[in-house]
Amino acid sequence: MSDQDIKKPEAGVVAEAGVWYTICNFLFRGMAFISTPFFARLMSKEELGAFGNFASWATILLVLTSFEFSQSVIRSKLEHKDDMDSYIWSCLSLSTLWTLLVFGVFMLLPDFFSALMKIDKSYFPLMFFYLLAAPAFTMLTTRHRAFYRYKSFVLLTGIMTALGTLFALLLVFLLPDKLSGRIYGFYSPYVVLGLGVFIYLAIKGKRIQTAYWKYATAICLPLIPHVLSLYLLSSSDIIIITRLCGESFTAVYSIAYSAYHIVTILFDSMNKAFAPWLLDSLHLENYGEIRKRSKLYILVFLGMVLAVLLLVPEIILILGGKTYEKAVWCMPPLIVSCVFQFIYTMYVNIEIYKKRTVWISLATILATGANIILNLILIPLNPEESYITAAYTTLAGYMLLFVLHYIIVRKMKMHRVYDSAFIAMVLGASSKFLLKPLWNAFFFTACPCFGICCWGVIGRASCIWGSEIEISSKEFCLRRNKSRRRI
Repeated sequence: MSDQDIKKPEAGVVAEAGVWYTICNFLFRGMAFISTPFFARLMSKEELGAFGNFASWATILLVLTSFEFSQSVIRSKLEHKDDMDSYIWSCLSLSTLWTLLVFGVFMLLPDFFSALMKIDKSYFPLMFFYLLAAPAFTMLTTRHRAFYRYKSFVLLTGIMTALGTLFALLLVFLLPDKLSGRIYGFYSPYVVLGLGVFIYLAIKGKRIQTAYWKYATAICLPLIPHVLSLYLLSSSDIIIITRLCGESFTAVYSIAYSAYHIVTILFDSMNKAFAPWLLDSLHLENYGEIRKRSKLYILVFLGMVLAVLLLVPEIILILGGKTYEKAVWCMPPLIVSCVFQFIYTMYVNIEIYKKRTVWISLATILATGANIILNLILIPLNPEESYITAAYTTLAGYMLLFVLHYIIVRKMKMHRVYDSAFIAMVLGASSKFLLKPLWNAFFFTACPCFGICCWGVIGRASCIWGSEIEISSKEFCLRRNKSRRRI
């Protein structure tokens, strides 16, 4: 497909999509947040834990069986815009064949997998119907995102979220087996609607092209370790605190992490609108527009982050009450880690455009490994402040991810797509502003070695950026001198 076939994305459409994604993300996730106290009162701790275990395994298996093909849809639009129906159906057909094969293995050894996963084998059929149906729904909603059809995306996502939450509440209230009510109530709408979408996509797609299998697997298979490592990066802190320090410390960190998810909702919503626009702009080589818009994009996010930070004490009080007020001390490093995550994802989008997804996974694996090692070393040094240590090791993991992705994009000679000097200034200023009150109070007394290491990472980043900051400074001085001469 020629460049003329790709229309220049309008900034107004992207901004409107971002607003809709943000509002609806809060509404939909708010439904889950509001329903949590009801489930907590209707179900026992064991039943809640069993549902959490089922949901975790369903998430992991979905990544492994779907091949994350939805990640390739936005990129594929640039090359297969006129044949997207066939592309999506071809991807779905391959993931469906693989899911059926995995299901067959589970059915041959049900007792083994039941003992391994701590899930009753009677739930396996529902789980695999979900694994068959969910990718179809995700592919359709991702296609709507790729073509800026945000109203269709919001409507479909809203219907699914509302039905899952309400149906689960109804069955938990009515059925004596609360666990079955929660599992069937939450996942059945995904199965029913997802299978309907599956049939719709099959009819639209009509034919399967194996050439698309090769295209999609080349992009998406390397992303599977990336997605699983990110999942481990976000959950390893809780696991290690529980093992080494006890559940009471985990509870404090969990409350802080729940508050931190407010910022991740903002980040996720904005990236849903930004990523399709960026890939279209890269395809059209609108680099000047990208540099200009990306600055505004970063500043808007920072403004939202600061607004959330001002409300942190109240958010912690609402989520956990005074019992968990110590969770406030976790928030500055967690929020800064989200800023680093927000920025490095901008570079990940470039890597996806260039189809360098192997490097994405390698960077995530390295950062996750570093995070786990730091937790194992540092948390035992100061168990009473383990939740604060975990917040800072999370920050270290995302700082490392940012540095690695910047190096990768620099090696691809695409680092000038964004204003590196501006990004360095933003990250440095936000880190100093948010972390300075805690840095001396905690790390240079409890974990001095880790404090020095983190500053080393920042120093290394400064070295990488040094030449570009110098160039930007020279350009600024030249422009200023020219303007003075005119005057």
